[in-house]
Order: sequence, then structure tokens, then C-alpha cells
Amino acid sequence: MSDSSNQPAGEPEKDVVVELQHELREMAKQLEAAFRATLESERTKRVQADLAAGVRELTTQVGKAVETLQKDPRLQEAEERGRQAINQARDSKVVQEMQDLLITGISQINVQLRKVVERLETDTKPATETQQVPINHEPTTGETTKLDQ
Repeated sequence: MSDSSNQPAGEPEKDVVVELQHELREMAKQLEAAFRATLESERTKRVQADLAAGVRELTTQVGKAVETLQKDPRLQEAEERGRQAINQARDSKVVQEMQDLLITGISQINVQLRKVVERLETDTKPATETQQVPINHEPTTGETTKLDQ
């Protein structure tokens, strides 16, 4: 984590943001690898088709709900209050601490996902043959001499 004590208050921590972006990208890569490893079965393909149909229906319904909400003046008031709260929170040390905790948590998730992906990939690979290690039959020491001479 970065030390934020030397940056002026109210200025976004660029290194924290960059680190958060890096961890989120890494998590996305790990999730993609995990999904790819499991998407090979027929059952998964059927479930995927069902999910796609469900997501299309959900998208339609959410779109209609958003249109309705955008016309509501109460939503516009809440949006303005939300903006004010976000501006106040940016100046708070709590937000910086939450960002650090979020980065740490995502980093730990990435480590665990990496382990799962490695396990899934090794489970799907066929067993390999034994490794052929060359054996050196030449002596490793010099000639033996008697001490009685």
C-alpha cells in the first residue's frame, strides 16, 4: 500500500488508483481463466444459453425501469445529494483506508483465483510421462591409492 501522508488533502491518490486498477485487471484475468476452464462441458453450454436468455430479459426490464426512474424528480434530488456526499467523502481519511482495504482484499482474491485456475488446469491436463534424467557413469573422484606404501 502507498503512504498517503505526504499528499495534500482532497487530491486523489494516483498510486492507489493505479494499484486498484492493476488488481481489478488481475482479478478479471483470473476470473476469465477460471471460467474458460469450466466452460468446456455440455452442461455448462446449456446453462450458458439459459443464462444468456435470462440476461437479455433482465436487460430489457432494467432498461424500462431506468427510463421510468429517470423521469422521477425524487431521483434527481437523490442524485444531487449523492454527489454532495461523494465530494465530502473524498476529503475523508476513511475513504483512503477503504481503498487500501479494497486493494488488499482484491489482491488476496486474485491469489486464491490463481491457485484455483492452476488446480483446474492441472486437473484437465493428461498425466505426463516420467522425466528422463541423464545419469553420468564416470567416476567423480580420482584414482584410489593405498596408504601402506
